[in-house]
Amino acid sequence: MMDENETTPGKRLRLIIPYVLIILLLICVGAFVLYRLNSKSKLQARIDAIRTAGYPVTCAELNDWYKIPENVENAAYTIIDAFSYYKLWDKDKSESLPVVGRGELPARTEPLDEEMKALITQYVADNNDALKLLHAAAAIEHSRYPIDLSAGFATLLPNLSDIRTAARLLKLEGILYAENGDDELAIRSVVSIFGIANSLAKEPVLVSQVCRSSCTILAATTIEYCINCIEFSDEQLIQLIDCIHNSERISGMSRAFVGERCLGLSFFRAPESVNMNIIRGIPYRRIHKVYNAVGLLDSDTIIYLDIMSEYVNSTKLPLHQWQEAVKAINARLQSTSRVHVLLHIMMPALSRVVALDLGAIALLRTARVALAIEFYRFATGELPDTLLDLVPAYLDSVPKDPFDGNELRYKRLESGFVVYSIGEDLSDDGGKERPTGKKKKDDSWDVTFIVER
Repeated sequence: MMDENETTPGKRLRLIIPYVLIILLLICVGAFVLYRLNSKSKLQARIDAIRTAGYPVTCAELNDWYKIPENVENAAYTIIDAFSYYKLWDKDKSESLPVVGRGELPARTEPLDEEMKALITQYVADNNDALKLLHAAAAIEHSRYPIDLSAGFATLLPNLSDIRTAARLLKLEGILYAENGDDELAIRSVVSIFGIANSLAKEPVLVSQVCRSSCTILAATTIEYCINCIEFSDEQLIQLIDCIHNSERISGMSRAFVGERCLGLSFFRAPESVNMNIIRGIPYRRIHKVYNAVGLLDSDTIIYLDIMSEYVNSTKLPLHQWQEAVKAINARLQSTSRVHVLLHIMMPALSRVVALDLGAIALLRTARVALAIEFYRFATGELPDTLLDLVPAYLDSVPKDPFDGNELRYKRLESGFVVYSIGEDLSDDGGKERPTGKKKKDDSWDVTFIVER
């Protein structure tokens, strides 16, 4: 017979279970605390590594990082002053303008019709005072726009709209001078477009560098238009070649990725700094609190910093390796679990930015080679058989295609020639020019610079 004081196995088990559950709970809590501490330690290590490399981490640090030498003339203020004189045409009137509106320039071998020429002449004359200041600003070496990057996503960039307008205005001025046969003033317009574009070179903001790339494309296409209208002297060709080369050497993409990394970090760490318009319809602050409570916020931030650091490092690679590097980074992002909601919300489409920058560099290189060919033609009376004929008298070496690392392509035409890059699709289309106004995804073309004469 069992003693009344002896505990039955079932009763003993019932007494043990609460203790086991408490122990398991303590283990889980301990593991979670260790996980959070480990995540915070990893995150701090990433931040310390960025600072050690000499880069800013906070938006306040980014604002201080964007600087020019003290007591130097600042081109940005002259550009801003220029737009106090700018005369904006109403939409109906500007609609017929090329470049600015929807008007289309004639084929490169055809002159402007009288109506369009008169319209451009009036637009340029109306903005003569603004143009004088833009030319002055373009010659100033240093530039720092009065923007406050410490505001993070709330930072306003009103200068970008003005810069795009300035580049278009200068392009129309250059076209008009070329039509009138004034080669010196046409060149001045081109050089000023490059100068205005380069005023953004140090601005560590992604959209600013996209704007700069777009403006350098406008400069290169202005050269293409002008060179099909008028012949430049040897000295003028050298001036343009040097200007293109200088612009090509300036790359702001690394600074843009550094700035984007700071802005993204502010997104994860300071929800009050976020402009709700960029994530409309998503209860970000509520998600932020839940994320922080369960420990996902630090994890997302670590992955984000790693990805953005890879983008910064990719800019140190040879240009033709950029696309593959970006594809690998994007593949890593896409393979990241969708549990990391904020990470996927936050990451911009950086592959398109890289493609645009490479396209601008490709166009600059084709322009530089085309000008060297013109130099060769003036000296010899004929076109070169290959681009190697330009080395070393007219080029130190044949520039590489930034998309595949091979030499730029060259082909004679019935009248003139084309220098081209195969472009981001990596398909050699024989120097096929991009069709005007077409944006079909299945269209295939190259990055071209064409001279027909």
